Amino acid sequence: MLTLLFALALADTSSLVPLNDLGTAPYKLGLYGGLYENGSNVMAADHFAIGMAAASRIQPLDADGHPSPDGKIGFLAVGFAETQQIMQSFMDIAASDRRVEHDKLVLLNGARDGANFRYWAERPDGIPQYGTVNADTLMPAEVTPAQVQVAWVEIDNSPAFIPLGSADSDAYYLKAYIAESLREMKRQYPNLQIAYLSSRTYTGYSTTGVSREPYAFEAGYSNRWVITNQIEQERMAVPEWFWDTRGGLLDDTREAVVPWLAWGPYLWANGATPRADGLAWLRGDFEADGETLSPSGAVKGGKALFDFLLHEPTAKGWFLSGLETIGRGRAARH
Repeated sequence: MLTLLFALALADTSSLVPLNDLGTAPYKLGLYGGLYENGSNVMAADHFAIGMAAASRIQPLDADGHPSPDGKIGFLAVGFAETQQIMQSFMDIAASDRRVEHDKLVLLNGARDGANFRYWAERPDGIPQYGTVNADTLMPAEVTPAQVQVAWVEIDNSPAFIPLGSADSDAYYLKAYIAESLREMKRQYPNLQIAYLSSRTYTGYSTTGVSREPYAFEAGYSNRWVITNQIEQERMAVPEWFWDTRGGLLDDTREAVVPWLAWGPYLWANGATPRADGLAWLRGDFEADGETLSPSGAVKGGKALFDFLLHEPTAKGWFLSGLETIGRGRAARH
């Protein structure tokens, strides 16, 4: 009962500022904004270069994972119900858009209701269900695990009860769950080159009494920590010596135990208060429980993912059609 009351007391989100607007300003506990290092929303040049190298390895592969002009590029969504809704909306948008590669690229919605970290991470208290995903998502699309090369990942650890300020904060546990899930994904999909991470949308409208704010907001830090941990390990001679034991090894260059990591669309906004880029989450974007996306909310998320991939440099070679790539080249020359 006390835990529930504590969670309800935290529902006021008026002081929360989206990470991509917060910049170098503080949140609390010495934490500041920005999606990447030093309060910036732009990744460092060295990490970007590694990402472009990873993108260059994405190509049509046959069922055994060998390069083939008749092969496929699998783009897999991994996450929970919100991820599933957004990915489905994204797929509907992409289906008829001439700018998208429709010949070799196969969009795969592996996310599903109830699939929190225990579904995706190799843990003593969890059983990864990749066999189920392969059977009901990959096989009908005639895609093998060896052909999955890109992923959009939105891992959640709902219900959450402990905000940042304690060693047992849910944001710290979520960081570990995301890292463990990424390592398991690389084991399951050995040709996975890139994973774009997103934290969940606004939960301040929730009527359930659990997983309300600031947990969705603080999940942004969980994702940022995983990404910046990888960046720091890329710069180390021995990445295994990295101090963050909760995140663990996130090497993508030497042993390559995870794919290259970057932010996908950052989905959190403080309710109806627009971000600098205009994103806001209205009450009508959610169902009666205040957490499940409504059709309008799913479309809003799907458009965010589509717009991200449309302009993401590391997605240019596999997401855009040859016609769109040629068009961009011509525009650049003029």
